[in-house]
Amino acid sequence: MEENTTYKPFVYLDSYTPVEGEQVYYNTEKTLTVNKNDCLKGTTGNPVTLNAGANKFVSPISIDDANEQAQSWLQANVQAYANNLGTCTIRPTAWRGANPSCVLEPPTTLLPFDYMVIKYKWAPGAGIDLDTFTGFINTGITTLDNIWVGFGLENGLPANATAQDSYIMWGGDKRDVTGAETCLINFKKVKEVYSNLNDVQIRMAGVWRDLKATGNIDVEITTFLGGTMTKVDKDIINDEGQQVQQLNFSKNISVQGKQLSIDQVTPIGYINYSNNQSTAKVVITY
Repeated sequence: MEENTTYKPFVYLDSYTPVEGEQVYYNTEKTLTVNKNDCLKGTTGNPVTLNAGANKFVSPISIDDANEQAQSWLQANVQAYANNLGTCTIRPTAWRGANPSCVLEPPTTLLPFDYMVIKYKWAPGAGIDLDTFTGFINTGITTLDNIWVGFGLENGLPANATAQDSYIMWGGDKRDVTGAETCLINFKKVKEVYSNLNDVQIRMAGVWRDLKATGNIDVEITTFLGGTMTKVDKDIINDEGQQVQQLNFSKNISVQGKQLSIDQVTPIGYINYSNNQSTAKVVITY
């Protein structure tokens, strides 16, 4: 876990002197936000933003190359920075009814973004072959609502669209003792086509197909602003855009079975996106 505890300050370029006649390019300001993730059980870390100021990284190639350096530095340092400077607080979970499965995690509000990539991740000992359900609800649009992407379901909406032109896309099935299933929510495309929608809600759920052990998974939510989305094998990546945030939530998937409906599997939570503000709230159910 050294990468999560050791913060590596970058070298400022105040004293950098380009070779005479050499064309050089500097980065624009970049930021990345993650949650402090080394808190004790029963507590949660606050989001912390790391800033890579403008003109701190230099490239003889292009501004994009300098920006990639800045983004790489952010990726390498942001978790340690958050763990060093962030704070842990007791989770003020709210009970909804008598059943512990109705415990609701306080919503996490995200910064403005265009695209969201959800990764349902599990490690050895959690189970074998996690199947996920992700889809739109409550939009009032029959071609969107309650049409889930995942194994044995849909691959994306609209069918056969590219990642950039999809409303939602599933990366593909992972059947191992460890892995990650990926899903893209292209809120930018939804906003362009359905501009009359004020809010867009996403429902998430999961089930172990072959074996449930501890059942513990991580739900990693990454948001991007700008750029384009591309499906690469079973992953979905952002090109030329800026990563805005990356948050992780723990969840236990308690149900194991095959060919179950979404109402028979373990609920994970909801994402409530505001078309007007281009931001969202994440609610994980416990």
